[in-house]
Amino acid sequence: MNDNFSFILQFSHTIEQSLKATLEICYKVSSLYKEELLALPFSIDMLSEALRSESLKETAHCRILHRILQNKDMQNSFIQYFMPNLDYATDSVSIPYPDKHRIDLTIKGDTFFLIIENKINGASEQRKQIDRYVRIAQQTYPNEQIYVLYLGGETNIFPSENAMSLNMRQLINDRIICKNYKDDIITWIAHAYKQIEFRDQPFLKSTLLLYKTYLENKYNINNQDKAMNNKLDKTLVEMLGLKDISLDEKISVIQDQIDNIDKIRERLSYMLQDYEDKLIIQNIKDWYDKCTTILSNNPILTMEDNMEFGFNFAYRNLSFRCCVSFDDNEEPYWGIKGLTEDIYSRPKIFEALQKMVLQSNKGFHNHEYNTKEWVVSDYEKKEFIVDKFMSLTHLICGSESCTVE
Repeated sequence: MNDNFSFILQFSHTIEQSLKATLEICYKVSSLYKEELLALPFSIDMLSEALRSESLKETAHCRILHRILQNKDMQNSFIQYFMPNLDYATDSVSIPYPDKHRIDLTIKGDTFFLIIENKINGASEQRKQIDRYVRIAQQTYPNEQIYVLYLGGETNIFPSENAMSLNMRQLINDRIICKNYKDDIITWIAHAYKQIEFRDQPFLKSTLLLYKTYLENKYNINNQDKAMNNKLDKTLVEMLGLKDISLDEKISVIQDQIDNIDKIRERLSYMLQDYEDKLIIQNIKDWYDKCTTILSNNPILTMEDNMEFGFNFAYRNLSFRCCVSFDDNEEPYWGIKGLTEDIYSRPKIFEALQKMVLQSNKGFHNHEYNTKEWVVSDYEKKEFIVDKFMSLTHLICGSESCTVE
């Protein structure tokens, strides 16, 4: 029995020391990461900032390429990059605006008609779409002068038989060019960017930098990140003693660290959620106390639970509650909700009360995804939630149509 107990204690101590070592490594690497990040030149991805969590649509990428390719030097560098053996007159090139005939982008010259199909976001293929595009080109160009550039996102993709029939594959043969944004478009833009002087073409060079930055971040190949990651990797190799051990041992050591990190992450996530829940309860209590003091019990506020406070009132013989609370969003919300009815069961009353709030010129707005029990509600920053609730309370209490219960 004593031997078993001793073994358990020793095993527990080993785990504790292992987790402690992992924490020390994480702390050092995290500190190094922050230092390296601060040392990097200031960088901003304007497109990503403007789009927030959205991505550029494929049609947007086509419009960007179309605009860049209005420059003659960019036209020639593009054609030479993707069709290096093509013989053509540079002054013969024209590029119609995208979406004409539903082709993403076309480039025409005296000896070629290039169909560009953009699949950067993996859009689904349309039935026989390449066949249709080729038939459009055949109206003005012989078969041997028709080319297709099929652009994937991270990898080269070939059109399926659904998009391009077997007969059309045989007709186009080696004139279908499969490339991608990550390896080819970024490389082409980066090369062109180096060839342009800012004093000669400030807007073009700025546009190329903007677009290149967006694409590099999209595919996580930003050069600044590469240099920083190399330093972090070197630190990890040194701290884990990976340099002079076998591959099997390296894999085992790294896997142990990942297991430790997973365990630490699990506990940290639990602690974070616990602290966040306690902070919400604390905030609600603080706001409740502040509002109660300001209102001097007129009206009397109540707390339904630790997550909500407010007061009930009647409007046209229906019961409502004006309140402040939290949901999954980081910010609190204010609102008026029906206690016995909803916007579908009593639409006219709900709409009239909503109109009273929104047209009060007090800065109230209604969240577009509110559920049916809400008359009006929206999120507000923590520092402004008391003022917002007070304004709503004064509006309700000052209305002859509302009776505080």
